[in-house]
Amino acid sequence: MWKVYDKTGTKVRCEVRKVQYSGTFMGECFVNTTINSELPIDFEIGDYFIYRNEQFTINYDPSVLKKAGARKNGEAYVYDGVKFNSYSDELTRCDFLDYVLADNFVHFSSLPTFSFFASSIQDLADRIQANLDRVYTGDQKWTVEVHPEYVNTTNVNIDASKLKVWAALDFIKSKFDANFIIRGRKIIIGTAGVAIDNVFQYGKGKGLFEIQRVAESNQQIITRLRVYGSTRNLPVRYYNKLSDASLTNYLPNNMAVQNLMLPDFPKRTLDAYIDSPNISVLGVREDSVYFDGSDESLPEIYPSMEGMTAEQLIAAGISCSIDTGDNGNLDEIVTDATEKDGKAISDDGTWDKLKEGENIPPFLLTLKDVGFDINEYLTGETATISMEDGMCGGREFEITKCEKKGNKYILTCNRVYDDGLKLYFPYKDYNIKAGDKFVFLNIDMPEVYISAAAQRLLKAGKEYLAKNDYVRYTYEVKIDEIYMARHPQLYSLLKEGDLMLFTESDFKIDGSIIIDSLRITEGEGLVPTYEVTLANEKSVGTLEKIQNAIDSIGGGQGSSGYNAQQINSLIRTFGSKLFLSKISDDIAQGVIQFLKGAVFGEFAEGISGFGGKIDQFGSAWLDSLSVRKFLEVPELRYNRISIEVGNRWNAPGGGVVESVVPDTDVDGNILNTGTVILHLQDKEIGKVAVDDICQGIFHDGMALDNNFSDDYDDGIGNFQFSGFYTCYFRITDILEVGRNSKFRYMLRGVSDRWRFLFHPCEAMHFVGYGNFTDKSRQTSRYSTRTYERYLRGVNDWEFTSDNIGAQFGDLSNLSVFGMNMEGYSAYLNNIYMTGVIEQLENYPVRIEIDTQGDNFLAFGETMDITCRVFKGWSDITDTVTKWRITRDSGDTADDEAWAIKNKNFAGNITLAYEDLGDNAITSVSTLFTITATNKTDTAKAIISI
Repeated sequence: MWKVYDKTGTKVRCEVRKVQYSGTFMGECFVNTTINSELPIDFEIGDYFIYRNEQFTINYDPSVLKKAGARKNGEAYVYDGVKFNSYSDELTRCDFLDYVLADNFVHFSSLPTFSFFASSIQDLADRIQANLDRVYTGDQKWTVEVHPEYVNTTNVNIDASKLKVWAALDFIKSKFDANFIIRGRKIIIGTAGVAIDNVFQYGKGKGLFEIQRVAESNQQIITRLRVYGSTRNLPVRYYNKLSDASLTNYLPNNMAVQNLMLPDFPKRTLDAYIDSPNISVLGVREDSVYFDGSDESLPEIYPSMEGMTAEQLIAAGISCSIDTGDNGNLDEIVTDATEKDGKAISDDGTWDKLKEGENIPPFLLTLKDVGFDINEYLTGETATISMEDGMCGGREFEITKCEKKGNKYILTCNRVYDDGLKLYFPYKDYNIKAGDKFVFLNIDMPEVYISAAAQRLLKAGKEYLAKNDYVRYTYEVKIDEIYMARHPQLYSLLKEGDLMLFTESDFKIDGSIIIDSLRITEGEGLVPTYEVTLANEKSVGTLEKIQNAIDSIGGGQGSSGYNAQQINSLIRTFGSKLFLSKISDDIAQGVIQFLKGAVFGEFAEGISGFGGKIDQFGSAWLDSLSVRKFLEVPELRYNRISIEVGNRWNAPGGGVVESVVPDTDVDGNILNTGTVILHLQDKEIGKVAVDDICQGIFHDGMALDNNFSDDYDDGIGNFQFSGFYTCYFRITDILEVGRNSKFRYMLRGVSDRWRFLFHPCEAMHFVGYGNFTDKSRQTSRYSTRTYERYLRGVNDWEFTSDNIGAQFGDLSNLSVFGMNMEGYSAYLNNIYMTGVIEQLENYPVRIEIDTQGDNFLAFGETMDITCRVFKGWSDITDTVTKWRITRDSGDTADDEAWAIKNKNFAGNITLAYEDLGDNAITSVSTLFTITATNKTDTAKAIISI
């Protein structure tokens, strides 16, 4: 059930019980629902609800059907097919005007009808962003993110006339052959979405229960492609003039070819074409394609300067001289354009001050040595230089003169007039800069440039063929609702434009396919239903697809390119089955061998070092080591301070549990008996016997409530330790008598003093501190933090006074046996001695402070404090030779002043409210420290007031 809110988000309009989500890749995204109500609902534009963490909004006034009077029944008012749009609907309400981002120095008019030159897809994205910024700000702000590395198309002229931003997005596909996705209020251009982190397969429990493959009915499959370029910059009857070594022309006189051809034409064949690898399977299916500018979706390919380098010319045997340190790119302007006299261009582009009859002056461009004299390749048309990028990108300038100076060519060119802007280009603010790219038009390019263009034509033809030499399919899949319910994380991940990882052996699909459309229906059944249409990509093996994706980073593959996020997702899903991750937690299914060791974190060796290291010999430097089971070493070196939690025993029996199996009844209920296998070293014999009385402690990490919360020692053998549980059991049978490695046990029964039934467990250490029948195993010794006890004749779970052979330390727990002893001393049976017994009076000195039973001072009150000094129970106050009192209120300077004021303190003082310092105001207690000293002792006491 979903709540529909008004646009403020404070009022609930109604509740929706059934919805249908529809989303299309690079298309619309919305939710439909039918709402039945017993009362009319005052829907308004802006009402919304949240579905799958995304907001959907009403952008119109829904129609309503009245079927009954108000409150007559639950369907009195029916709002059928109410449409809630995603944020992308905002793009249909924002005009695409001639605006640019601030301070980018691009001309604009703000008009709805305009044209512009886009040197890259970023230029289009910037204009989309500029228009969105006009309308949507603050919480409604849109962002446009571009992945230009996956878009090959550059230098595009775009005409726009009264478009919305949504329509302008179509240029992404039509002009740049790129994809885009919308996520929230972000437009991501140049790629599809991320790969969903799950591999869907057909079959029970695998995600898909129905797959329908549909071939594109209007697709023309091509396996043999003839490819033609443009006639631009190609000398007249160029191919007709080519001849072999015997001067025989390759082409017959009656064959005329004016277009740029593939590299094999005409020297190797007069019928040049490209064959697909699939021709053996699909047969010969011919077609032709022209890259001559007649199709806006295809680039015009002709002999030009594009991409030509000095290295390529020299390799072709053509002389080329460039300056030392030059990058060698011949299609770049050398220096900024200048006036005819060589001075920097300084006009504003208007030339308003030009006198009548005067012509607009030309300007100069400096080029590198391009390997040929332009004057020798002129045609009947006016030679032109076309700028490919920079501030004059997309503009063409007529060449009126070309002269060579040193290793440079100086071109004299006419300025060009922009009728829309009423400006002549270039001018001071929009000049042609050093490094700007250019090509020549309307000249007969030399053969080396024709050969380079033929190679570009071959590459473009192969790419075109690769997109058309197989049957393109769409896949309509139905996702198993139960599978989705068992994988709830996928519910919010499925999104049109993202990549579904899809494996189907019958259809030979093993890779990622774009979700072209997605429909989710909720409310009709217990779980949502899913209908997905997948747009086919070329089927390749999983690892090859990953490699292709990685390769696409460098070359870019337009709409089929992957960005780093997609590759990460693909590798995470597919690669994680074969490779270990370097950046995420991972699991290896086999043994990993480190031939040179391993380092953990930042590492420095030595006792005062940090981090961890295990070298190739198995030697390790570590900060700490926690072992859940067993630690076996031939020698153990450790700090001389040893700390133990629990008791330390010296007894005839005990061991370490390697495994334990409690007994169960026919219904699976655990009984009070079981079997234990001891953890023994080679040739070690277990120190256990029948009727041994055993005790063990262990921390239960699975059921934490089994661990005791407090320490407890009742003095008769019942122990509890905070954070551990205590187990008592009797050994009833030795099952393996050779090494005593296996025995049966029975738990101690519940009594008034012991109410717990805990079984032994793996890795538990236990002690056999007595024996029910064997007198030779009834003696032991244990020590706690406060006392050490020697036991004898222990033949039951609990101790009696007869079992206490001796005790040292705190004797107060002997009171349970009727022996009233206090303090730290010794309890012995007999004393045999040869030395001296001397009674020493060695009582501690202490101060007792009388505050009259009150430790609180209110405003206006005083408190008399009297101090007495005792040694044992003797009052030795009269022996004190020096008294001192100090105060700690948190204000050091004030406390020192107070101490000086009370330097004559002699054991008695009257404290007033003001003596508390600033703490009197803050209600924080003040500490007073009193010190008394005589000839032999010093005593100290602290009170808090």
